[in-house]
Amino acid sequence: MTHVFKTKILTTSALIAVGMTSHAAIADETTTLAAPEIIISASPLARTTMDLASPITTLSRDEIRRDGAGTLGGLLGNQPGVAQSSFARGASRPIIRGLDNSRVRIQENGLAAHDVSALSEDHGVPIDPYSAESIEVIRGPAVLRYGSEAIGGLVSVLNDRIPDRAPANGLEGEVQTEHTTVDEGWQGAASANFSAGSFVGHIDGFSREADDYEIPTGGVQANSGARSSGFALGGSYLFPNGHVGVSIANFDSDYRVPGAEASANQLYIDLEQTKYRAEAKFEDFEGFITAINANIGYSDYTHDEVSRLTGTIGSRFNNEEWESRVELLHTPIGNFEGAFGVQFSQRDLEASGEGGELIAPAERDVIAGFLFEEIQLNETITLQFGGRVEHVSIKGLGVNAPTLQGVTLPGAELADFGTNRDLTFTPISGSAAAIFDIGHDLSLGISAQYVERAPDLLELFAKGPHEATETFEVGDPSLGIESARSLEVSLKRETGPITFEAAGFYTSFENFINKTDTGFVCGEEFDTCGIAGNVGVEDELRQVSYAQADADFHGLELGAKWDAFSLHDGTVGFDGRFDYVDAEFSNGGNVPRIPPMRYGLGVFFETDTLFSRFSFLQADHQNDLAAGETATGGYTDLRMEATYALQLPETDRQIELGIVGTNLLDEQIRNHVSFKKDDVLEPGASARFFVRARF
Repeated sequence: MTHVFKTKILTTSALIAVGMTSHAAIADETTTLAAPEIIISASPLARTTMDLASPITTLSRDEIRRDGAGTLGGLLGNQPGVAQSSFARGASRPIIRGLDNSRVRIQENGLAAHDVSALSEDHGVPIDPYSAESIEVIRGPAVLRYGSEAIGGLVSVLNDRIPDRAPANGLEGEVQTEHTTVDEGWQGAASANFSAGSFVGHIDGFSREADDYEIPTGGVQANSGARSSGFALGGSYLFPNGHVGVSIANFDSDYRVPGAEASANQLYIDLEQTKYRAEAKFEDFEGFITAINANIGYSDYTHDEVSRLTGTIGSRFNNEEWESRVELLHTPIGNFEGAFGVQFSQRDLEASGEGGELIAPAERDVIAGFLFEEIQLNETITLQFGGRVEHVSIKGLGVNAPTLQGVTLPGAELADFGTNRDLTFTPISGSAAAIFDIGHDLSLGISAQYVERAPDLLELFAKGPHEATETFEVGDPSLGIESARSLEVSLKRETGPITFEAAGFYTSFENFINKTDTGFVCGEEFDTCGIAGNVGVEDELRQVSYAQADADFHGLELGAKWDAFSLHDGTVGFDGRFDYVDAEFSNGGNVPRIPPMRYGLGVFFETDTLFSRFSFLQADHQNDLAAGETATGGYTDLRMEATYALQLPETDRQIELGIVGTNLLDEQIRNHVSFKKDDVLEPGASARFFVRARF
């Protein structure tokens, strides 16, 4: 469905995201309105963030371009409740409320990323932020429309590679170039939409390259450079009540892996994906069904883990994936208004070399049905309900590793206990929420949900060395369904000089799937595993086994903005953010790799043509550690940015000049959730200069 609104040339803050969330909504950005309506795709009913119980973080095109991050983790990692894995410059996945990998779904225009990034932190997500018109981070009941693997949250990237509207005057686009000082990085990108009659075409492309980045201790972080490029072509035919279209996109990335051992071997990952997609969306039907949204996509993904030192490919991962999704909106049934649909996916994963030792060829097929319903009880109370049922079929080689009281024992040959498995699961999930309009432009949301998730491929079938994380992983094909019961309370205000979004949450996991450090170390083969210090034992990799235990998560998050006073032709304001999450196993001990408490403040000045901001983000030390973890010190990330937009006389063309400074105190920043934190520092002080032209 198409929803159009108008916003300022520059958005007000990267903390309180104001911007487009429908990929169709590319409005006249030179028009100024005081309080733009924020339409989000998290609801099939095209609601605003005030109409959902859980927080929905949205980033507009302006904010995405202004940030300049090359990965989704790097782009979203400073948002309330979101951290990043920051394994390498080309591989950084979002972590939501302490949950990552198979518990965070990343999707593009409703379909999953179709990659292997959830299998390992060193695997990149083949979606570049430049392609996005907007990005949403969705938590709570709304994620059930897309998949139980979003049990922790959903990152939804929206773009116009399949256009659903004709551009003004038949053509619109932009060109951008930028340079970063910390890594001598360069980027160029361009996109355009054009129309001829009822046909609308799209083209975009980008290229970015960066050397090893400088670190605060002097010198550079060895083997940290990256290169990536991509292009997309798309087109659609417009009808009075909808459109049909197709697109093809290619993503290519070559990034190095930092860290002592990876640097010594000059390890890098060569990643490529080609993605095909078709879409049909129609609305304003008469009868029971009022609108239909249908998507289908296929992708072919390959990445090689290569040593430049030897010129050999250590691992190769091939992933072919189909996915289709159909959602139908219906006329009200009594007081109930909503949508229902079905979703199918099929995945074939193959690996060779060390990757084949880690996980043999595996398949995963999913068929699911879902619904989302809403009832307006009165002018101040709205109830929402969601549900999802899945049937998951998984095939692969499972390992019945010998154990003693749940601890994997060393010294056995893998061939002695490898068995082909054919597993099925039926996760069932449901949610309920109430939204109260309590006056003074305030919305109070209360939501509860029960979500079940089937184990993922690596959790079931891992059986060997994982060099990137320096672990030897052993899966468990007897793992059962993981379930989570959640309760969340939120308070929001999106109009007026003071706006904010605050939430507190509690989640109780039953059979939480986790990696347990067994205390053993291994070489490249299973029969080398043993206790450190034993004669003849290679102590290269820590042995971890997948196991299930109950766990509890709770936390708070807040983002706020205050337009304090007018100055000349602009506004001076302040913004702030806070997040905290704690996670413990019910039988004692901490869940590993939980982000520390963070808080920050900023001051900004904004006019119709100028946006400037100084801010800091303070991360506390993290001493709540799991077995085998090391503590991480706190840090302060001081930032500044300034952007000036120049409208060319008597044209619709606009030129934007900007500078962004990060880590201006040149702090030694170690990301606690990164597997590389003990020997890899985040980049030192840097400035990024960019020029963007719109037409």
